Amino acid sequence: MLRYHFIKRILDFIVAFIAILLSSPIMTLTLLALILSGEFSPILAQWRVGRSGQLFLFYKFRTMKKQNTIGSSLTLANDNRITFLGKILRATKIDEFPQFFNVLNGDISFVGPRPLMPEIFKIYGIQDQEIIGSVKPGITGLGSVVFRNEQTILKNTNQPSEKAYKNIIAPIKADLEKWYVENQSITVDFKIL
Repeated sequence: MLRYHFIKRILDFIVAFIAILLSSPIMTLTLLALILSGEFSPILAQWRVGRSGQLFLFYKFRTMKKQNTIGSSLTLANDNRITFLGKILRATKIDEFPQFFNVLNGDISFVGPRPLMPEIFKIYGIQDQEIIGSVKPGITGLGSVVFRNEQTILKNTNQPSEKAYKNIIAPIKADLEKWYVENQSITVDFKIL
């Protein structure tokens, strides 16, 4: 397992470095577009739960109106807090590009359980938190792949989004992430990617 983590870290570093180089023109244009649209803090830095429950700053391009980010921690499909440019960035996944710096820094990996905000992570039971938190989180993971339409599921329930997440998504996602922790390997990582 030690060998796996060493190889994974080396691969993460190399791929993140290359990804930053290749995506830097797109990231620069995105920064300019956000600033020209009136957004003077285009990078969103949020506290997320990392390995062993340690909090770290998680970076994304800002896609939601700054004054309206108070409220639900969950984002729904067609959420009215998402800006016009934010919809484009989310649809193309460009809003996720700054996370390459998180990978380069070693906060996250390319594959692992998605890092959650502390208030969402607390929805999971203590035992699930310990198991999921025993590995480095990732840009993508098994739970993210299976629940890639999470926003639509939350929007289409007759429950408040936090309650629907806790009752419908969290139990299944926890099982998926625990399966990943028990079966992680380079092969599993490539299949998830």
